Amino acid sequence: MRVSKDPEIRKQEIIDVAMQVFAEKGYETTTMKDIAKAADVVPGLCYHYFKNKHELYETAVTQYAKECSEPFLILFSKIDLSLDEIIKKLKRVMIQGEENYKYKKFFDKTDNEIFHKQLEFYMSKEIERPMKKYIQHKVDKGELQVEDVNLFTKFFIGGQMAVINCNEEEFNDKIEFLSNIINAFKK
Repeated sequence: MRVSKDPEIRKQEIIDVAMQVFAEKGYETTTMKDIAKAADVVPGLCYHYFKNKHELYETAVTQYAKECSEPFLILFSKIDLSLDEIIKKLKRVMIQGEENYKYKKFFDKTDNEIFHKQLEFYMSKEIERPMKKYIQHKVDKGELQVEDVNLFTKFFIGGQMAVINCNEEEFNDKIEFLSNIINAFKK
Protein backbone atom coordinates (compact mmCIF):
# COMPACT_ATOMS: atom_id res chain seq x y z
CA MET A 1 0.00 0.00 0.00
CA ARG A 2 1.35 3.40 -1.02
CA VAL A 3 1.89 5.87 1.82
CA SER A 4 0.80 9.42 1.11
CA LYS A 5 3.02 12.08 2.66
CA ASP A 6 3.14 15.83 2.77
CA PRO A 7 4.90 16.98 -0.44
CA GLU A 8 7.64 18.87 1.43
CA ILE A 9 8.39 15.85 3.62
CA ARG A 10 8.55 13.59 0.56
CA LYS A 11 10.80 16.07 -1.26
CA GLN A 12 13.16 16.20 1.72
CA GLU A 13 13.25 12.42 1.91
CA ILE A 14 14.25 12.29 -1.77
CA ILE A 15 17.03 14.83 -1.13
CA ASP A 16 18.37 12.89 1.86
CA VAL A 17 18.22 9.56 0.05
CA ALA A 18 19.87 11.08 -3.03
CA MET A 19 22.85 12.21 -0.95
CA GLN A 20 23.18 8.69 0.48
CA VAL A 21 23.05 7.16 -2.99
CA PHE A 22 25.57 9.72 -4.29
CA ALA A 23 27.88 8.73 -1.42
CA GLU A 24 27.53 5.02 -2.18
CA LYS A 25 27.60 5.01 -5.98
CA GLY A 26 29.23 8.34 -6.78
CA TYR A 27 27.50 11.33 -8.34
CA GLU A 28 28.39 10.48 -11.94
CA THR A 29 27.07 6.92 -11.93
CA THR A 30 23.91 7.60 -9.91
CA THR A 31 20.69 7.93 -11.88
CA MET A 32 17.32 9.36 -10.90
CA LYS A 33 16.02 5.79 -11.15
CA ASP A 34 18.60 4.72 -8.50
CA ILE A 35 17.45 7.52 -6.22
CA ALA A 36 13.77 6.68 -6.74
CA LYS A 37 14.40 3.02 -5.96
CA ALA A 38 16.31 3.86 -2.77
CA ALA A 39 13.58 6.31 -1.73
CA ASP A 40 10.93 3.71 -2.50
CA VAL A 41 9.09 6.02 -4.90
CA VAL A 42 8.46 5.93 -8.63
CA PRO A 43 11.02 7.79 -10.77
CA GLY A 44 8.33 10.18 -11.97
CA LEU A 45 7.97 11.55 -8.44
CA CYS A 46 11.66 12.49 -8.39
CA TYR A 47 11.14 14.31 -11.68
CA HIS A 48 8.04 15.97 -10.26
CA TYR A 49 10.22 17.72 -7.68
CA PHE A 50 13.46 18.04 -9.66
CA LYS A 51 14.05 18.61 -13.37
CA ASN A 52 17.08 16.32 -13.31
CA LYS A 53 19.81 14.85 -11.10
CA HIS A 54 21.85 18.05 -11.24
CA GLU A 55 18.94 20.15 -9.97
CA LEU A 56 18.34 17.66 -7.16
CA TYR A 57 22.02 17.83 -6.21
CA GLU A 58 22.09 21.65 -6.38
CA THR A 59 19.01 21.82 -4.17
CA ALA A 60 20.61 19.45 -1.66
CA VAL A 61 23.90 21.37 -1.57
CA THR A 62 22.36 24.84 -1.25
CA GLN A 63 19.98 23.58 1.42
CA TYR A 64 22.81 21.89 3.30
CA ALA A 65 25.01 24.99 3.00
CA LYS A 66 22.24 27.04 4.61
CA GLU A 67 21.86 24.45 7.34
CA CYS A 68 25.62 24.38 8.02
CA SER A 69 25.82 28.18 7.93
CA GLU A 70 22.93 28.85 10.30
CA PRO A 71 24.98 28.72 13.55
CA PHE A 72 27.50 31.17 12.03
CA LEU A 73 24.71 33.51 10.91
CA ILE A 74 23.28 33.52 14.41
CA LEU A 75 26.68 34.28 15.93
CA PHE A 76 27.60 37.07 13.55
CA SER A 77 24.20 38.69 14.01
CA LYS A 78 25.21 39.29 17.64
CA ILE A 79 27.49 42.20 16.78
CA ASP A 80 27.91 43.19 20.41
CA LEU A 81 29.69 39.93 21.28
CA SER A 82 33.31 40.65 22.10
CA LEU A 83 35.99 39.15 19.90
CA ASP A 84 37.00 36.80 22.71
CA GLU A 85 33.39 35.66 23.13
CA ILE A 86 32.89 35.13 19.42
CA ILE A 87 36.14 33.18 19.11
CA LYS A 88 35.06 30.92 21.96
CA LYS A 89 31.60 30.43 20.45
CA LEU A 90 33.01 29.90 16.95
CA LYS A 91 35.20 27.12 18.31
CA ARG A 92 32.14 25.44 19.75
CA VAL A 93 30.16 25.88 16.51
CA MET A 94 32.98 24.39 14.43
CA ILE A 95 33.37 21.42 16.75
CA GLN A 96 29.61 20.78 16.72
CA GLY A 97 29.60 21.15 12.94
CA GLU A 98 32.31 18.52 12.65
CA GLU A 99 30.39 16.16 14.96
CA ASN A 100 27.04 16.67 13.16
CA TYR A 101 28.33 16.56 9.60
CA LYS A 102 25.19 15.14 7.98
CA TYR A 103 26.58 14.34 4.51
CA LYS A 104 30.17 13.61 5.54
CA LYS A 105 30.15 10.27 3.75
CA PHE A 106 29.56 12.05 0.44
CA PHE A 107 31.56 15.27 0.76
CA ASP A 108 34.64 13.68 2.32
CA LYS A 109 34.75 10.74 -0.08
CA THR A 110 37.94 10.41 -2.12
CA ASP A 111 37.58 12.11 -5.50
CA ASN A 112 34.65 14.27 -4.31
CA GLU A 113 36.78 17.34 -3.64
CA ILE A 114 34.93 19.34 -6.30
CA PHE A 115 31.65 18.71 -4.51
CA HIS A 116 33.20 19.79 -1.23
CA LYS A 117 34.38 23.01 -2.90
CA GLN A 118 30.81 23.63 -4.07
CA LEU A 119 29.58 23.29 -0.50
CA GLU A 120 32.27 25.74 0.65
CA PHE A 121 31.24 28.17 -2.08
CA TYR A 122 27.57 28.13 -1.08
CA MET A 123 28.45 28.42 2.61
CA SER A 124 30.70 31.40 1.85
CA LYS A 125 27.81 33.14 0.10
CA GLU A 126 25.61 32.56 3.15
CA ILE A 127 28.15 33.70 5.74
CA GLU A 128 29.85 36.62 4.00
CA ARG A 129 27.36 39.46 4.60
CA PRO A 130 26.74 38.89 8.34
CA MET A 131 30.44 38.25 8.99
CA LYS A 132 31.38 41.42 7.12
CA LYS A 133 28.84 43.40 9.16
CA TYR A 134 30.27 41.97 12.41
CA ILE A 135 33.86 42.76 11.37
CA GLN A 136 32.90 46.30 10.27
CA HIS A 137 31.26 46.86 13.66
CA LYS A 138 34.43 45.75 15.45
CA VAL A 139 36.59 47.97 13.22
CA ASP A 140 34.28 50.94 13.88
CA LYS A 141 34.53 50.30 17.63
CA GLY A 142 38.32 50.18 17.37
CA GLU A 143 38.57 46.53 18.40
CA LEU A 144 39.95 45.22 15.11
CA GLN A 145 42.64 46.67 12.91
CA VAL A 146 41.62 45.86 9.35
CA GLU A 147 42.17 48.20 6.39
CA ASP A 148 39.67 46.67 3.97
CA VAL A 149 36.78 44.89 5.68
CA ASN A 150 35.45 43.44 2.43
CA LEU A 151 38.75 41.85 1.42
CA PHE A 152 39.51 40.71 4.97
CA THR A 153 36.12 38.99 5.20
CA LYS A 154 36.67 37.16 1.90
CA PHE A 155 40.22 36.26 2.93
CA PHE A 156 39.16 34.94 6.30
CA ILE A 157 36.21 32.90 5.03
CA GLY A 158 38.29 31.31 2.27
CA GLY A 159 41.28 30.80 4.52
CA GLN A 160 39.37 29.28 7.40
CA MET A 161 37.61 26.84 5.07
CA ALA A 162 40.93 25.78 3.60
CA VAL A 163 42.35 25.28 7.09
CA ILE A 164 39.31 23.44 8.51
CA ASN A 165 39.11 21.12 5.50
CA CYS A 166 42.84 20.34 5.50
CA ASN A 167 43.35 16.71 6.51
CA GLU A 168 46.99 17.18 7.50
CA GLU A 169 46.39 18.66 10.96
CA GLU A 170 44.37 17.74 14.04
CA PHE A 171 41.03 19.54 14.30
CA ASN A 172 41.85 21.28 17.60
CA ASP A 173 45.16 22.52 16.16
CA LYS A 174 43.29 24.03 13.21
CA ILE A 175 40.83 25.77 15.54
CA GLU A 176 43.69 27.16 17.60
CA PHE A 177 45.47 28.40 14.47
CA LEU A 178 42.35 30.27 13.32
CA SER A 179 41.91 31.80 16.78
CA ASN A 180 45.49 33.09 16.61
CA ILE A 181 44.82 34.66 13.20
CA ILE A 182 41.86 36.61 14.58
CA ASN A 183 43.86 37.61 17.65
CA ALA A 184 46.61 38.99 15.40
CA PHE A 185 44.18 41.61 14.10
CA LYS A 186 42.92 42.70 17.52
CA LYS A 187 43.87 46.17 18.64
